[in-house]
Amino acid sequence: MRDSIKMQKPADRRRLNNPHRAVVAAGAEAARKGLPVHACPYSHPAMRASWLKGFAQAQQLSLDL
Repeated sequence: MRDSIKMQKPADRRRLNNPHRAVVAAGAEAARKGLPVHACPYSHPAMRASWLKGFAQAQQLSLDL
């Protein structure tokens, strides 16, 4: 009888708490606004890398060829 009742584990939501997604989006928004690359507001290396990643991706998408 006990085997038929499965204990459900609580949802692990740590993987949903990723600040880098928001930082990438902020970098992309800065590129769309035309801000210079040195306007990055982050000093932490990982956050700066994420911001630059979003910035660079948005700049590449905005090329009019």
